[in-house]
Amino acid sequence: MRNRITTLLATVLTSVFVGNTAQAEPEFVANFGTVAPDNTPWADQLRSVKERIEKESNGRIKLKLFLGGSLGSEIEMIQDVARGERLHGGGFSTGAIGEAAGIPLLQMVELPFLFQTNDEVDAVLDNVLYVPVSKALEEKGFVLTAWAENGWRNFATKGGPATSPEELAKFKMRSQESPVHLDMYKQYKVLATPKPVSEVLPALNTGIVDGFDNTPLFSIAAGWIEPVTHYTMSWHIYQPAGVVFSKSFIDGLPDDLKKIVMGDPKTESVQGRAGVRELEEVLIQQISDMGKEVIYLTPEQRQAFATPALLVHKQFLGNHPELVPLYKEVRTKLDAMR
Repeated sequence: MRNRITTLLATVLTSVFVGNTAQAEPEFVANFGTVAPDNTPWADQLRSVKERIEKESNGRIKLKLFLGGSLGSEIEMIQDVARGERLHGGGFSTGAIGEAAGIPLLQMVELPFLFQTNDEVDAVLDNVLYVPVSKALEEKGFVLTAWAENGWRNFATKGGPATSPEELAKFKMRSQESPVHLDMYKQYKVLATPKPVSEVLPALNTGIVDGFDNTPLFSIAAGWIEPVTHYTMSWHIYQPAGVVFSKSFIDGLPDDLKKIVMGDPKTESVQGRAGVRELEEVLIQQISDMGKEVIYLTPEQRQAFATPALLVHKQFLGNHPELVPLYKEVRTKLDAMR
């Protein structure tokens, strides 16, 4: 009997240690990068993806998150994901992916004043653009698993408001590293300098730039709101983001793990958007409480920005005639909703 108990105990201990070893040594490890700061809905969405994949794969896949641009700029990290070596996935703005990977379709999504409401955004991204974007990304070495959201970009300035293109032209603005964003500023006759996320706050503090455009959430989370004095609610660009993996990483997984990584794109997209949108009003009030003047444009003031922005659309389509049919499909969807 004593020998039997000893044998059973040894069997149990062996199974425990073997189980722990298996969990400690996953079959696949994916490094996941983003410029999204910690303690934000974006970080929460990526952690949710990490936890779901690790749980559903029973530890066979391990995701390591690198937040806040700790592994470089968006452009650098996106190019790393395409290679599938140092990074295997990440959460990035569509404009940055489009620029880094040479995908004009993702630049089209961020044309100024293309959208007017969140409902329009969701209908177009989910029902018109999801499949074309997925195919375009796959051709460049990426797999789209879900939409995420930066949100509606607004103008933040130091020393005065930006309620018209003429007022905005008084400021040296930081622009995202995107031709569409730079072309918008050119139409407004604004001196704009493209800078990666890591360089924006020092540039604001030293006067290299006088302003920027971004969402309330990112403006606060990145600390950019501190040096400015005015935040103008222009809603001039809606900026989606994408949760993407390297195609080479996905292709290297067995079929059962591929399904787990892909998950339910629709559900994860809805959850990611909700996490950002539910904070908008609170964050705008926080900006005001910080002593910044929050300005809401009148319909006439917003139209003064929107009219020259249409020239950005025309210029973009002239440079990318292959996207004209899809652009028309987007406009048809939008016209039907207005």
